[in-house]
Amino acid sequence: MESNFKIRKVIKDDLTRIFQLEEEAFKPMNYPLFVLRQFYDIFPDLFFVAVDELNQIKGYCFGGIDHDRKIGWVFALAVTKPEQNKKIGQQITIELLSAFKTKSIYNVQLTTTPDNNAAINLYKKLGFKKATEVLDYYSDNSPRIIMKLEMK
Repeated sequence: MESNFKIRKVIKDDLTRIFQLEEEAFKPMNYPLFVLRQFYDIFPDLFFVAVDELNQIKGYCFGGIDHDRKIGWVFALAVTKPEQNKKIGQQITIELLSAFKTKSIYNVQLTTTPDNNAAINLYKKLGFKKATEVLDYYSDNSPRIIMKLEMK
């Protein structure tokens, strides 16, 4: 099932809606609005939204770069519930991976919860492999799977 959407870089006016989606998808572990603003300020070329023909945000994805180790990080990906399973998450992640390549970043990592099968399957489809599982990733007994992708 496909959806009509386009992917574009985030603008500042998108951040409030992204925060709402972030809460819907990840609360209580969601990024606060001020952190989203800081990601927007620091990594504007790595922050994308998928929008419909009315410019309504249907999903977002953003990342960052560890320049010392030359590793890109996928920090978050979420798609509104009604738009899931329509390839939005896949396409918006591909856009982020392409942005990493333009910055000569070919090693990418991310974390996800071990029970998030939809995310794990999406990332595997994109070539990510499970690297390890950390049982106390956030020092609060939250387990995370670390996945890695080596691009050419």
